[in-house]
Amino acid sequence: MNHRLRFAVTTALLVHCSVAVFAAEPPDGNPRTVYFTVGDAQDLLEFAPLDSRNTIATAFETLKTQWAVERIWWRGGQDEIWGEQFVIRPENRHFAKVWDWWRDMQYRKVGTNRIAVDEAHKRGMKISLTYGLFDSGSQADAGYSGFPYAVEDKLRVEHPEWRPVNRWGTWQHGGPIEFAYPEAREAMATYLAKAVIDGGYDEISFLTYAENFSQRYEDEFGYAEPIVEEYRQKFGVDIRKDDFNRDEWRKIRGEHVTEFLRLLKQKLAPHGKEIAVCVHGRNFDRAMLWLIDGGVCTAGNFSWSIDDWLKGDVVDEITLFYGNDNATVQTMLDRADAVKSSVRISAYRSRGQLPGKTPRVMFLGREIESGYMAEAWIDYPDEQLSPEPLSSLGSDDMYARRRVLTLALKGKLSLTPAQWSHALGDEDIYVRRSALRAIARHRPDGVIFAVRERLNDPEITGRCLAALALAELGDVDSLPAILAQAAEPDSTYLFQYRAVPDALKKFIADETQAKIAKSLLVQQLTDEREHAREIALYDFTIIGAPATPEVEQRLTEIVLHDTSEYARELGLVNLRSSFGATATVTKIMRQVMQSDASHAVQVRAATAFAFMHSRLPVDAPERTAALQEAIDYFKQYGDGCERTDRDWGWRLLGNTLLEFGPAGDAALRVVMAETQDRQASDRAWKILYLKQGDRFFPITPEEDAAAHEQHPWLR
Repeated sequence: MNHRLRFAVTTALLVHCSVAVFAAEPPDGNPRTVYFTVGDAQDLLEFAPLDSRNTIATAFETLKTQWAVERIWWRGGQDEIWGEQFVIRPENRHFAKVWDWWRDMQYRKVGTNRIAVDEAHKRGMKISLTYGLFDSGSQADAGYSGFPYAVEDKLRVEHPEWRPVNRWGTWQHGGPIEFAYPEAREAMATYLAKAVIDGGYDEISFLTYAENFSQRYEDEFGYAEPIVEEYRQKFGVDIRKDDFNRDEWRKIRGEHVTEFLRLLKQKLAPHGKEIAVCVHGRNFDRAMLWLIDGGVCTAGNFSWSIDDWLKGDVVDEITLFYGNDNATVQTMLDRADAVKSSVRISAYRSRGQLPGKTPRVMFLGREIESGYMAEAWIDYPDEQLSPEPLSSLGSDDMYARRRVLTLALKGKLSLTPAQWSHALGDEDIYVRRSALRAIARHRPDGVIFAVRERLNDPEITGRCLAALALAELGDVDSLPAILAQAAEPDSTYLFQYRAVPDALKKFIADETQAKIAKSLLVQQLTDEREHAREIALYDFTIIGAPATPEVEQRLTEIVLHDTSEYARELGLVNLRSSFGATATVTKIMRQVMQSDASHAVQVRAATAFAFMHSRLPVDAPERTAALQEAIDYFKQYGDGCERTDRDWGWRLLGNTLLEFGPAGDAALRVVMAETQDRQASDRAWKILYLKQGDRFFPITPEEDAAAHEQHPWLR
């Protein structure tokens, strides 16, 4: 869930002195909204932190004071809805931990959503719950960051027919809910309206892409029974069997989106809440693209009527997403003016002039922390940094102190050890973060002890950046403290699974440091605390476990007896990667495949078993035997399967069978031909012809039709 859309910053007055400037309105006259992709901002350290009242208040005050921002799009509201409304599949172990973290942040412990609403309103800023209109999770066998797919709206789980389906009924679209069903529209509108109203947000703003790899081409889905019947009644054609007018079909799908938005507006308007929707920057009747360069319309093909939307009873704001230019913005403004529409037109663009007073939606990153205003163009080729004297480190103006550290980060100022120490102890989190980043980049002398103190920073990201800085400084003596802190029960996901692995990757670049780091982690494998063992095992999947008899013995004990399913799975990964298909490891894998109490752990053992044997020479007898053993295991997912991983385990193992190359392909074709077991044959066909994984598998409609001609019993 972690692709950053990086845009340039907006036009504003550059501060050339150490006095804070309070801008009443943007100098360019274009009202400003900033989009914060929370919880990514609570998961990725390059974003300005938004994980406590202090960090949220700091960000919002900076935006209000220096950037003249009047509205926040806050995607943390989506996380809260997902946490309450979605099935979160624990077998996707790492994502389950991410979701525990995000739920703790957003509403269970810290309450960043309530804090954000409060801090925005305290400053007279509006705040919007930002949500993915077509991002409702996926069925378990769709690809994205491992299997099973981590989350899915309960509406889709409880009503599989509400998942958009392909022409043959063989595959369902991950992401959208099928708005052709009135009951689906009502259910989703109800819970979204409740979230906006109860959460105290001023509006809901919709992104219209899906972060999803399930779709292979844009017209793949949209053949639900209500759509088929509606098209048949209008045009007398069965779109599942005959040629049809795709433009008319897309309009039908778009009408259902409009009906949903109109219904939601009816629920929100009495409470004074509004709706903003992002559309394609040039083709206004289409959804946004996911990813900027070579983007894909992952929501599928809809064609809604912008003219209907401009009537005012569907949405309150239309935002032209990436790809807009002044000509397209003006075209949209002219269309709205022509019908005297009350609907606002805004543009998703952080930099550059916009027509008139068109509101802009901006994406900002670390530049918020810099102490500079927009015309500095932080981190861009035309960056313009005004001087700031080192003496400003003692100033009461936090923006001046931030500018000093930004200049130090850019290598334009040099600090003494005492000055670094002073900056690291600054009350402002942005000053401390910039100091830690600068130290990590430039590795000045005499700062190690001051950086070590930041391992106890009151803010999470201060502690994380301290660990990374110590790694860059090569301070191996701090490693025991870093690892001990990660293993503490009150440590955080961000420190444990983001900062520490990245720090370890730096430490192990030195052979001596690598031995020390790995020795400490080996000791942690026998820690009585379950989470401590999991962290050590995870770290070893990143930096590699030592291939020693001691480690093999400890990993064996873990995969056979550990109380944590995640630890057992990580142990399997480390046995496979550090030791390979030895007789001992093969025996252990087989034992877990057959007898582990968890079917999820069993299939991960089968997958590890298959993968390590696929790496043996093609003519090795052990490889051939292992392939047949893995194929037999795959057949467990056939008719009558009662395994708890039956919805996704076959996909994980089946993808690994393809690692055997032509032999794996041929073995799967044998299973595909055994049509007396329809489930197994269908799943073998899907592995071969309907690929899924952690990337796109683009095909053409013609290739899809040809693939379905190869289906064993659906022809």
